[in-house]
Amino acid sequence: MRDRVDEIRKQGAELVIVGNGAAQFAEAFREDLGIDGPLLVDPELRAYRAAGLRRGRVEVLSPRLAGNALRALRAGFRQEGVQGDPWQLGGVFVIRPGGELAFRHTSREAGDHPNLDDVLAALAPSAPAVEEEPPANPAVRWIGRGLARIVDPAIPVSFARPGLQLRSLAFDPSDLDVDLSGRRCVVTGANSGLGYEAALALADLGAEVVLACRSLARGEEAAERIREQTGSSRVSVETIDLSDLASVREAAARLVVQPLDVLIHNAGLLPEERIETRDGLELTWATHVIGPHLLTRLLLPALEKSPEARVVWVSSGGMYTRRLNLDDPNWQAREYDGVLAYAETKRAQVVLAELWAEKLAESGIRVNAMHPGWADTPGVRSSLPGFFRLTQAILRSPAEGADTVVWLAASPRAADVSGRFFFDREPRQTHYLPWTRESEEDRRQLWQRCEAACSDAT
Repeated sequence: MRDRVDEIRKQGAELVIVGNGAAQFAEAFREDLGIDGPLLVDPELRAYRAAGLRRGRVEVLSPRLAGNALRALRAGFRQEGVQGDPWQLGGVFVIRPGGELAFRHTSREAGDHPNLDDVLAALAPSAPAVEEEPPANPAVRWIGRGLARIVDPAIPVSFARPGLQLRSLAFDPSDLDVDLSGRRCVVTGANSGLGYEAALALADLGAEVVLACRSLARGEEAAERIREQTGSSRVSVETIDLSDLASVREAAARLVVQPLDVLIHNAGLLPEERIETRDGLELTWATHVIGPHLLTRLLLPALEKSPEARVVWVSSGGMYTRRLNLDDPNWQAREYDGVLAYAETKRAQVVLAELWAEKLAESGIRVNAMHPGWADTPGVRSSLPGFFRLTQAILRSPAEGADTVVWLAASPRAADVSGRFFFDREPRQTHYLPWTRESEEDRRQLWQRCEAACSDAT
């Protein structure tokens, strides 16, 4: 477009470039490319959001990326380094005096640029104004759903990145074309991994985001990165240790004073040996089940103030292998196995989400659970090194793993769904093996155990 500035100006228009970086980087950009027109900086991303632009998430899976990279290479542009946020996607707009939009192109993946002849044609006075974007091609979505059904039984394909690549063909891009300004979200375990990516995406959509983390220092570091990447100043940190029920009560007392629109239970761990908390609970059981249950209960007054509150439980596909175990959830009688403890508590989270959905059915608060598939997170690397070595080539990125979390928290299509278990934006069955099914009595006992543990907490 720089090489066609003369043509643009002959039609009485001007090329205006808006960047999201600091002024000094913009000046270097001007010198490198020899730009003599207006070059503006938007470090708070106000123009970026007003134009409907967003950071990429599943867009990184696009099969067109390789072609875009090859085209740039042929034109003499080689990617040698990355500055700023590599996931931000741009766009090109032709705006007439008075604000009428004559052309709009929003990038769907890196290197996705408009045809420059189309841009120049939009400068003509007779060019029509932009109409609403057409819906996604239904044939592509139908094919995506069909391919997903084929790979569903093959767990290594389905849970890994290839499964998401196929299912993303059926995603509706408009699902996350939303503005969350005015909404407040709390994400536990948000300093890294899935929680960080979910918090980053929600902040990018305009929400106020509270990172609820055990470590204030790591939380602040993560919050600063999110502020830099999204331009949002409405990112804060709340210290909370979900395994310590006193800490949960203290944090909830600070969080409940404002209305809450989204609560995401993401914090998790997988210890190698049994650790007992000061409340007398096994650490995994406390962190994944009892602590989140108590936090949900204490934040109900804040959730009830929202017209469309949502609670999302981040479970795991590992829960498919285990049934709800209430005989020894604290691992006092069994030889401890961290992987099994993790899977059992993830099963309990799914059941607990269903129970909460039943309890809150009349309130309008929507409660759902999901699993992210196999994602490359710090927890997987540190707690399952063997699994990571075997699967690292096909693991999803943390952002890809968090996609359904963000979808459940933000998408209008998820607004009226409650009590379901989701994977890749679609509801899934919660049992594949007959011996993992729990009884109604098991479900009742789970609720009673959670209530009793929270009542006993000092």
